[in-house]
Formats: sequence, structure tokens, C-alpha cells
Amino acid sequence: MIMKRNLTRWKKYILVFVIAIFMLLCFGQQRVQAAIIRENTQDGFKLSGTGTMDVQSGNSFRYYLGYQVPSEESMDYRVDVTMTFPNTELTPGRVSVWLGDNSTYLYPNGSNVLQGSGTFNESDELEFMEIFTYYDSYISESYVDFNITVNVRENRKNADITIYPPEKSYDKTTGTFLVTVDDPYILDPLKDTSKYSVSISDSSVGKVTGITPGSGDSVDVNVYFYKAGSAELIFKYGNQTRKVSFTVSKTVITVAKSISLKVGDTTMFSSYVFKTGGGSITIKKVKSSNKKIVDAAGGFIIAKKPGTAKVSALVNGKRRTITVIVGKKSAPKPTLKQLQVKVTGYKYYPTSGKTYYRTKFTNKSKSTITKVKLKFTMTINETMTRTKTFKVNIKPGKTKTMTLNIGKLIADPSNIKVKCLRIWYK
Repeated sequence: MIMKRNLTRWKKYILVFVIAIFMLLCFGQQRVQAAIIRENTQDGFKLSGTGTMDVQSGNSFRYYLGYQVPSEESMDYRVDVTMTFPNTELTPGRVSVWLGDNSTYLYPNGSNVLQGSGTFNESDELEFMEIFTYYDSYISESYVDFNITVNVRENRKNADITIYPPEKSYDKTTGTFLVTVDDPYILDPLKDTSKYSVSISDSSVGKVTGITPGSGDSVDVNVYFYKAGSAELIFKYGNQTRKVSFTVSKTVITVAKSISLKVGDTTMFSSYVFKTGGGSITIKKVKSSNKKIVDAAGGFIIAKKPGTAKVSALVNGKRRTITVIVGKKSAPKPTLKQLQVKVTGYKYYPTSGKTYYRTKFTNKSKSTITKVKLKFTMTINETMTRTKTFKVNIKPGKTKTMTLNIGKLIADPSNIKVKCLRIWYK
């Protein structure tokens, strides 16, 4: 009976032992896992809570993060870590905390608290946090509890914003400002128009009339200038602001006093009206003092015959006058066909080799031919050429014969021919 009771008691002991081993296998590892909470912040995330380090099995601890970097390319981060251990005896000499492939080392401050901070750049997911402890001496404890706080914040570099104004003082009604943004974290920072804004500091001087996208990192900002004055173009991108000053100069209008035209020429009155400063120009009621010499209609000035006339118009409400001098119609540009060239004879000096060609020119153009470039072809044992330029001064409709020195030849030439390659005229 006693023996039977002892067997029953041993069965209970064995059952409790098996249950304990089972609980240790199933839940003992959970002691190593942490009661750590991850909290996403506006510019990163925060970890806080407690964990247990398995000192006898590698001095390491692992926690799943699964934090995706919120950037098209990469992000810079700053990390601050604080770990607290139960007492100084269980406090390691140093600790390394790894976020993905990025490590931060912690050192004790003389007590049971270790602290460390650092920076890193990450372009992918931060999958795990791993902690490794390094003890200076042996400790008997198998497990060491700890408290940890990890603050990870985006350490964003500012974007490089540049504004290129067209010029400082404007002599036009409109101008285009080129804005470029080089953001280290976004490939095409200006593709999303909600990420930036453009304005003028003084709306009475100018206003933004349009924005033309460039290559994704640049835009053209079109501005209309109302009046003379100074203002700033203000560009805001994220939490950054860039400004560039510009000045619209006072509008000054000048009109040419006189112009010269040839019979048959047509031009615009507006071509001789010049403006510096902002604003626009209006030209109305263009008229001529002598329509037989110069006609004026619809803003055009038409030269009809030689003489002088005055053409006036209302320029921004004030009558301005231009004296128009009309000359004879210019002669048409002469062509090579209008200059006939022929070699009528030659003189060859065997002793010196000097050779002179008597050349006849006939100018059938209406311009004076001042210079010609001629190519002579001749036979001396074989065909050869000689090209030279000569001053001739042949008046329109005239014929002129000249003796031209073509240089030295080795023998008496034959089969002499000439061709005009180019002419100069006045």
C-alpha cells in the first residue's frame, strides 16, 4: 500500500517536471522576446519597453521593426538610444544596437544606464533591431532584464533651391524666373505641384501668371509687371523658403527722330518706338504729312517715291513724330552672268616668265563692279589653272579692257580661257 502511494507520488512529480519542461520549451523563449512597443512619429519612430537578454546564449537580442523608409531614394536619420539594467553588476561594458545594417554604440555613464547616439542613411526597409552586449567580466546570471528607449528621427538635409531671375531691371512687360530644386530624397521634387508655391511680395508691382513645368526638378515662373517698383519673388518648398529681389524700372518711351528708307520699302511705326521699364505700349492713329512720298496705314510706313515726309502717331496717348527720308530704290544685286569676261590676247616674256593677259570686261548690271576673282585655264604641256583677284572698277553698262599680270609661267601658254568666280560691287 505504501509502495503504491510512493508510485503515485512519483507519477505526480514526473508529470509536474514534464509540464515544466514543456512550458520552458514553449514559453521560455518568450522571455527573450520583448514587451517593446513601436510608435510611428511625424518624422520617424520611437521604440520603448522592456526586454530580456539571454546572456548565456550569445548576448544578443532581436526585435522585428518592419519600418519602410518614406523616400523615393534614401533618408538620413539620427538615432538616440538609452538602456537601463537592474544594477551595475549586470550592466555590460558596452552595447551595440543595430537598426538594419546601421550600428550605434552605447557606453555606461558610471551607473546602470548606457547611452549612445549616431546618424545613418537608409534607402530600404529597417527590418530588425538587434542588440549585442559586451561584458568586461563573467556574470552568473543567465538572463538579464533591461529597459530600452530608441528615438529615430529623420535628419533631413535641406533641398538646394536656386532662383534665376531674367534680369534685375526690366525693360519688358513680362519676365520668366527659372526655379530649380535639388532634393536629396525625391527624384522629381517639382512634379507634384502641391509641394511648392510661388508668389510676389508686392502684388501692385507684378503677379505670377503661369508656371511651366521643366524636367521634374525645375519650373519656369512667368511674371507680369504692372508698374515701376521693387518686389521679391517668393518660392516655398516644404519648410524652406527662397526669395529673390527684382526691380521694375520706370517706363520711359523714346521714338526715333528720323529714319531712311528706299522706294518700295515697308516697315512698322512700332519698330522705331523703344521702351524701358514695365508696362505696355499702345500706338494709334498713324498718319503721314505727304502720302505721295510716304503712306501710313494700320501702323505701317510705306515708302512710295523719293523725298521727305513726317509720320506721326499717338504713343500711349502722346503724339510722336518720325521724319522719313525716302531715297531711290537700290539697284538689284549683280550676278556673275551680268559680267562678261574674255581674254583677247596675251604677252609672254620667256626670259623672266612674266605673263600678261589682255582681258575684256562688259558690265551689264546696274552696279559698279569693284573687284573680281578670276580663274584662268591654259595649256603648257598639260592643262593648268591660275586663280587671282583683281581690282577693276567697271561702271554699270560699260566695257573695259585691262592687262592683267597673272604671274610667271614656265612656257608660252595656249588655249587660254577665263571664268569669273566672284564679284564685289557698290
